[in-house]
Amino acid sequence: MWVLCIASLCVVAGSLSKCEAAEGPAAAHCAVSTQPLPDWTSSFLTGNGNMGVIMSGDPYEEKLVVNGKLYLPLGSKEILPDLSDFKNEFKKAGLAAGKDGPATVHKLMLEKTDHKLINTDPFHPAFQLRIASQGDPDTVTNYRMTEDFATGELRVRWSDDQGNWSRRLFVSRPDDVVVMAIDGPQGKVNCELTMQVEHPQVKSELKLEEGWLGTHNTYLQGKGGYDNLIRVVPQGGRMSQHADRLAIDGADRVLLIMQVKPWKTPLPKQQSEAWAYSPNHPDLKLPHATNRLPGMKETLAGLQPDYEKLFVPHAQAHGSLYNRIQLDLGGDRELRNLTSEELLARAAKQGMMSNALAERLYNACRYLTICCSGDTPPNLQGIWTGTWNPAWSGDYTLDSNLQLEVQSMMSCNMPELMASYFDLVDSWIPEWRLNAKKIYGFRGVVSNARASNTCLLLHWGSQWPGEQAAIGLAGWMLHFYYDYYLFTGDRDFLAQRFVPLAKEIALFYEDFLSGTEDESGKYQFYMGYSPEHRLYANTTFDISIAKNVLTTLLTACQELGIEQQSQPKWQAMLDKMPPYLTNDAGELQEWSWPGVGEDYNQRHHSQFLPLYQFCEFDRDSTPELWKASELAFEQKVTHWLNGPKPNSNHITHGMMNQGQCAARLGRGDIVYDVLSRMVTRNYVYPSFMISYWPDLKGFGFDPIGTIPDVLNNSLVFACNDIVDVLPALPEQWPTGSISGVLLRGQIQVQQLTWDIPRGKVNLTLLSDKDQTVTLRFPERLRLLADPTSTPPNCQKLTLTKQKPVHIEITLSEQENP
Repeated sequence: MWVLCIASLCVVAGSLSKCEAAEGPAAAHCAVSTQPLPDWTSSFLTGNGNMGVIMSGDPYEEKLVVNGKLYLPLGSKEILPDLSDFKNEFKKAGLAAGKDGPATVHKLMLEKTDHKLINTDPFHPAFQLRIASQGDPDTVTNYRMTEDFATGELRVRWSDDQGNWSRRLFVSRPDDVVVMAIDGPQGKVNCELTMQVEHPQVKSELKLEEGWLGTHNTYLQGKGGYDNLIRVVPQGGRMSQHADRLAIDGADRVLLIMQVKPWKTPLPKQQSEAWAYSPNHPDLKLPHATNRLPGMKETLAGLQPDYEKLFVPHAQAHGSLYNRIQLDLGGDRELRNLTSEELLARAAKQGMMSNALAERLYNACRYLTICCSGDTPPNLQGIWTGTWNPAWSGDYTLDSNLQLEVQSMMSCNMPELMASYFDLVDSWIPEWRLNAKKIYGFRGVVSNARASNTCLLLHWGSQWPGEQAAIGLAGWMLHFYYDYYLFTGDRDFLAQRFVPLAKEIALFYEDFLSGTEDESGKYQFYMGYSPEHRLYANTTFDISIAKNVLTTLLTACQELGIEQQSQPKWQAMLDKMPPYLTNDAGELQEWSWPGVGEDYNQRHHSQFLPLYQFCEFDRDSTPELWKASELAFEQKVTHWLNGPKPNSNHITHGMMNQGQCAARLGRGDIVYDVLSRMVTRNYVYPSFMISYWPDLKGFGFDPIGTIPDVLNNSLVFACNDIVDVLPALPEQWPTGSISGVLLRGQIQVQQLTWDIPRGKVNLTLLSDKDQTVTLRFPERLRLLADPTSTPPNCQKLTLTKQKPVHIEITLSEQENP
């Protein structure tokens, strides 16, 4: 049996980290486990965006899972059906069917082709490293494992009858390698290292020599493969080579330096139209190594085999991202000093989230986002999997999930991480053009709803009938391009990245909507989709995306002084967009078509996109639509847990949509409830990764990427020259502070502190440009400094470029908000 004790802390092979001590402020920046973690989903996590590591911390049978951004080719024939000759027939039939247009067109598409739904290639682990050593589990004491948010380091340490032991590991951002140090009593580090790659669709060749352990892996279904390599450097003792493993005996320390590198090969044109594997792709026309091991060996051999010296630049690079934000929600000091393990157990037992745990959750989500963002952004599982068959392929799901996974990067002051998102989306554009041309017969671009090795529009058929109708997904993904400009003011990015893609999406809408005008001159979306719901025409979702594409494209071109000839055309298209509709109860409809009933018991919040994502609705400038959104959202809340399908609503991406809407609508009670549900209903793993459903069912990144942004937006939010201060502050957080948050308008919140019982708010803003903004406060907090302001509860503030502006505000809380 395990004998575990945390009363005495021992120093092993180096200095004790602040995170290991878990005392004082450092405790808010780590996860802690006092026993080995039972499986890969529960284990501790770290990464550098390109490689991730899953570590369980078993003293005598450690099994590291090392990941790259790898997707297993399924061998599917990736050829789009050519439906372009039927475009006029589809449009005519769809318009004739009225509200049932999308269902009619979907049926016709199935009749014209024998296409069956093709799944995306699944995300998979690179290898498992088994570190086996001898010892008596019954003598283990002082076991402690930590996940350090501020440095990205994993540590496990324990004592047994031989002495004190530790393992430390990080994934270097500057050097792009995994580094692990195994330490123990002098001359007593004995272990065997075995690398395992086991899948019937992968040919794995072991490469074993003294000091090196690797595999050369080839995908049997094509598209290339990947290589794994470990440099093994013992300090003292001796190393021996066996048939399938390396053994170290009598060492003081063992240093492991690891790397994973993918390689690609083209596919024949008759097998795939995927641009990434086309013989014409420029990356594949270059002399392309199909064996990366020699270059990897040269790279690893060139690194100094010194854990501490490799760790310092990594900790600086990781910490420079993580330390930009500081959050204080008034957590109790004693609770802050508890380990994460204790905080989570306390929340589950009491059914209540402490403020200290809310702080820890916020910090953990930022940490995991950094770990998953490198050359590409997080996928459905971030960057970690221990299975070759993850839920939904562990891919990029584009009808809300990828959007959630990158949602916090800007407000959390990590704009450089968005480069991974933009590069990924841009890589899909050639396939998006082919989707528009062959499936619809139109110019421009259309996205598939799912992507991993390709974003060709293959994931549709009789199953998931709305997938090929999801015409708005490219436009939704475009939103983050324009939002990046609003946050940063980067005009080169606006001109070179946003405008070209926006023009292609607008070009698709030009062809798609041409000739669809009704008697009033408004367009009809005869094909469209309210994600994962029913097929009806004129979804609020589709209309809002098309409006946002055209509005931001026009604004950008006017700002840049370009595309003067095209601007009248885009404005005319914008003027023809159908209006949003409300039902008899005054609630915003999910479909802007008369007579289509509402179904509020559904996890997506698609009709609220113009509210929480695009800032099209505002309580002062569009009060009717704001009110309609409030009424519809109240219905969603009412049906959330009490409707006929409550289990569907327990999935975390729907909960995140609920939190996003609540933050925008000033519903601090719902914001708090969403976050509290995460920690009281057992969604949170020991690593702070979050499950899809309660009771740790599933493994998903959506809430990780969104929780910090929901919390940020509840405290301070900016759009259209208005800065909302404490718009959705939960009553459980009456005092607190936050610093480092970025706002639209090129503004940084250097400090926001609030003390509601005393009616005091202090705000310091730093702007990258000269501007005047309006500070706006929620209705329940009455602004005393300027009671005659118009609109009510607002105050003007002039900002000068690169000069901090501080303001102290006096408030009083209304008794009857």
